[in-house]
Amino acid sequence: MNKAVNPLCHVCRWLGSQWMTMMMMIMNKLSCWMMMMMLTVSQAGLGRGFWHAVGEVVHSNAAMDFLSSTRSDPVYHFDSERVEESMAMLRQFWAQTLLSARAKEYQGARHSLGQLLHSLQDFYSHSNWVEMGQHSIYLHLLQPGQPAFPVATGTDTPTCMECHSATCRDNLLPRLTQSQQYPLLLTTGYFSTYPPKPQGKCSHGGVLDSSRHQGAKGGINKDSTSPLFSPHHYLHVEAARLATTATLTVLRDLRDSGRLFSVKQPPALVFVMDTTGSMFEEITAARLRAHSIIQARANTPEQPGTFLLVPFHDPGEGEGMTRPGCYVGGGDEPEMCLSAIQLALTHSPPLSEIFVFTDASPKDAHLYNAVRALILEKQCKVTLFVLRRRRRETLSPDRFALYSSLSSVSGGLTVFTTNSDIHRVSAIVEDNTAADKVLQQGKMLTVVPRLSLYYTQYLFPQSNHEQNSSRPTDNRVIPVSKADSNVDFLYYFAVEANGTHPGLAKVEGSPIAGEGSVVFG
Repeated sequence: MNKAVNPLCHVCRWLGSQWMTMMMMIMNKLSCWMMMMMLTVSQAGLGRGFWHAVGEVVHSNAAMDFLSSTRSDPVYHFDSERVEESMAMLRQFWAQTLLSARAKEYQGARHSLGQLLHSLQDFYSHSNWVEMGQHSIYLHLLQPGQPAFPVATGTDTPTCMECHSATCRDNLLPRLTQSQQYPLLLTTGYFSTYPPKPQGKCSHGGVLDSSRHQGAKGGINKDSTSPLFSPHHYLHVEAARLATTATLTVLRDLRDSGRLFSVKQPPALVFVMDTTGSMFEEITAARLRAHSIIQARANTPEQPGTFLLVPFHDPGEGEGMTRPGCYVGGGDEPEMCLSAIQLALTHSPPLSEIFVFTDASPKDAHLYNAVRALILEKQCKVTLFVLRRRRRETLSPDRFALYSSLSSVSGGLTVFTTNSDIHRVSAIVEDNTAADKVLQQGKMLTVVPRLSLYYTQYLFPQSNHEQNSSRPTDNRVIPVSKADSNVDFLYYFAVEANGTHPGLAKVEGSPIAGEGSVVFG
């Protein structure tokens, strides 16, 4: 019994290891260039803004295997001998990247760059370029003036021989390898059922490709080192080397494209201020605190690139300004706070910190989804200071719920305070701006250059930490724990994706409660 079971266990373990190999291949096969960049610039002191920009390129790259509009189209992947069409698409991505970068539309440039790199890297793993004995990149892909190889198009031009094993060696016909007898021809493997594979053509191959069972059986892809997914797995390292070289060539050509990777675009420090007459105390406290922050961070690596003030009052919001405006208004309830936050987000670089001072609930609640989407897109942190006042009229106790929701999504805080406490509570602003953030179960964890934990409910004292607290009028305690730390985080959530390219797909925004997700750092 044991002798019969053991081989089965070995097979199960092998299949499990191959499945994990595939998962890692799906996530990483197209981002080897990112690892090269990490090694190149790890000593350059580049911050989260840079890695956030690099992450946008990597995400756009990987999404080509998951989006319904691109995952099954052979033109985006150099499949099915659509080489000419794929080269035209590649050059279109290149032109779009350059155009967007010159127009300072850097996010759009990073998106098209990721698409370009995906197709470019697929060429070396999906074609017979390596099998042809080529040891340098194919310049003609992006440079039409460079020499070109003919493509083995046409149903009457067979390209592969039958292969009946997971590893396919010498299954390409002589005209598609290093043979000196014939002019060399380019080909790429057919994948799945569209377009139909003609008899005698090469397949992509591997367990994810249904065309591998049609003649000629087998495949030629070099996407991974596993024979389960890549019949030419033994050539993966060489294909990856060429793909990396091609990627670095593109990046070198883009090195003068301004702030494409946000190296020179530091986050902003933004104040959104309710300028009605009842906010005089808060205006004074915020002005003094902002001056303190600016003085403390001047000529340091933490100095923001821009200081932005957005005053607002009913019936409309103010325009973004870099100097204080005139404070006018009445003090009614509610007011146009979300419009002002939206304006601040629109004019702020990614990863900026926004501090909102108000004593009124939002009149423009219909903008909640738009503001939330901007927060998630730019990954800005929003902290709100809400002044509690005694009012004659009866108001809903949940009127500030939207504020709490937005601050939680961003990794910030909603702090309720009073006139007498605003100076002490606003000191949290200075502590917050000294650190980056990670959102964990609705709480904000700041880690650079100090570790700070802020909660809006009472916690028992924690040992080995310096602790401070302030007590607003609603009897909530805000303990502040601080400790030195040199740790930084850049992370995203992913969920399992099933389809033509199964694996893990990045979650846009926050994960859904109750559904499984994975955190990647």
